[in-house]
Amino acid sequence: MTTCIICHLGIIEGLDSSQDCPNGHLAHTDCLKEWLLHSSNCPLCRESYPNRVIDQFKDFIDQKETEKLASIKNEVKQEEIKKMEQVTSKIIFMKFLESIEILIKEGEFEYALSRLDLHNNGSTSIQKGHDILFFKGKINYIRGRFDLAINQLFKLVKEKYDYPEGFLYLGKAYEALGLNDKAKWAYERVK
Repeated sequence: MTTCIICHLGIIEGLDSSQDCPNGHLAHTDCLKEWLLHSSNCPLCRESYPNRVIDQFKDFIDQKETEKLASIKNEVKQEEIKKMEQVTSKIIFMKFLESIEILIKEGEFEYALSRLDLHNNGSTSIQKGHDILFFKGKINYIRGRFDLAINQLFKLVKEKYDYPEGFLYLGKAYEALGLNDKAKWAYERVK
């Protein structure tokens, strides 16, 4: 019994349809049309299949190419949508931080902290979490809660060592408590 050079299963004469390459290597018709999506050469001897064989599968190959192109276009579109959503999310968060700055200037510390807490519960971004920790520490420093400020700002700089404003307010909080050595350590890390 002859076997298909692609799937290696038997080819039953009269029952299975098969095609051959110029060197007579047989393949099931269904196996060959899938193979032709990747190569127009025989998988065994690498000879090109004649045009008469390839033309039999032209509609199938064209359909698969169209489907592949549509899939790629869809992936690109989904990636563009994802990027737009990320940009939109960043802009909304920046506006949120601007509103927190306004609340701080107006002395609305409790309200600003409650808004930060609400926003932090839904935040999945690490950077957003860092910014929220910074503002909580800054607010607590301004309102004289140096212990809370140190707690939040130290947590921040421990996670994100390159956050100069975090070190600045951490140094100020240490200094306010008379911990000058620790304040000096924090100030040295402000760039």
